[in-house]
Amino acid sequence: MRWLLALLVAACASSEIPDPSTMDDATFDRELAARFQYGPPEPAPEEVADQRAGQIADAAYLARFPEFDRAYSPSARREAQRLLALLQREAGDLTHEQFVLRVAEIAALADNGHTSIGENAFKKNTPRLPLRTYEFADGLYVVWAAPELTGLLGARIDTIDGRSISALHTGLRRYSGGTDAHRVRMQSAILESPALLQAAGLANARDALTFRGVLANGAAFERRIEAQQRDRSAWVSSSQRLLFPTWEGAPMQGLMNGRTELPIYLRHSSNLFSLEAAPERGLYIGLSHNGDADESPIGVFLEGALTRVRSERPAYVVIDMRMNGGGDYTTTYAFAQALPQAANGAPIYVFTSAWTFSAAITTVAALKTAGGDQVIIVGEPVGDRLDFWAEGGTFDLPNAFVQVHYASGRHIYNGPCRDRATCFWLNDRYPVRVRTLEPDIAAPLTFEAYRALRDPAIEAVLADQARRRSSAHTR
Repeated sequence: MRWLLALLVAACASSEIPDPSTMDDATFDRELAARFQYGPPEPAPEEVADQRAGQIADAAYLARFPEFDRAYSPSARREAQRLLALLQREAGDLTHEQFVLRVAEIAALADNGHTSIGENAFKKNTPRLPLRTYEFADGLYVVWAAPELTGLLGARIDTIDGRSISALHTGLRRYSGGTDAHRVRMQSAILESPALLQAAGLANARDALTFRGVLANGAAFERRIEAQQRDRSAWVSSSQRLLFPTWEGAPMQGLMNGRTELPIYLRHSSNLFSLEAAPERGLYIGLSHNGDADESPIGVFLEGALTRVRSERPAYVVIDMRMNGGGDYTTTYAFAQALPQAANGAPIYVFTSAWTFSAAITTVAALKTAGGDQVIIVGEPVGDRLDFWAEGGTFDLPNAFVQVHYASGRHIYNGPCRDRATCFWLNDRYPVRVRTLEPDIAAPLTFEAYRALRDPAIEAVLADQARRRSSAHTR
């Protein structure tokens, strides 16, 4: 495999790279897979019963990771190789959590959101508190809790084991790459894991954490919370969907459980897609995944949405991408191209957040490319830069129960990407070009608004609609 990868890298660096635009579809697909979707080295390590031996085997396998990930700068690649050599020497003497964080740090050196450790490594196989927190624009709050901790629902967490939340974010920064907002999102599960925080030198014990803050009723509190030991089969929840109520029979209760008249974005907890009327003759399209969902193939859903836009002629259209972590951008590109014309000039408001990532960013960029000023971005900045690396594959470390994702294809959405060796070829067939995806209207989600069942993004849209009507009347 090493000689094959060396040949691939050499070919990609050569001026002999064929022109993708001249290829038939079968050749294009074959070359695309070979150059940007190549698999990890073989054989993968075997799972063994002894933790020490297992971590040594996993570390030896991971040693080749910098050969596969293209996002590293030359200096970062050298540092990754140095840390990997050190990991191989020390792997057998590390705790599980120390090993996980060392692997995360090596991936994070690429400073690329897609070069990362799988989130389940922070959520399973390590002690975790029986509650879930969410980072709002105005602080860290408890949004789900086990029955014995429901008194903490709605509490703001100001310190964990005596350290401020901002200090913890700073201390954990080296374990994830990408934008600062993306790093904070990736840290959310670690803040609920005493063993991981202790391994990072940021907690006092591996089995409990002490929270200080303010309860929902305004009273100050301090409480030591025991962690639950979680194995590989432990249930997990999607971090960006913690805003929803919990489901019937769930091991935790959500702050929104039992609330009626939920805002539009919280009404469809079991669906990835939603389509319904919005206030003042608007149409709301919720899109939380770029791919098929249990409730519908994405193509069927999007065609139905376009049909409704054309027939109803709404005053405005909302595309809510705030909980969309990505998928396959080819599934939404035609929709993005068609929507501005289907809307017949009506404003299209695209809601974004730090959870808007990967293919979701491509979709937002495609909408903006097709619609120009007709498309208005509302909310918070997306979760990545406009120049990032994606595609690639995954190193599976079976003994540590860790997946490490490498990136192989470059995406540049705010300028040309001309290097055929590194620029992801599929982008030539699905082109986007934007100057920025910064919100045109800032509408951060605060806990105050969430608790009051308000949506700052919808409120911003209605204010903009009122401004437009007023401006039209004064002409």
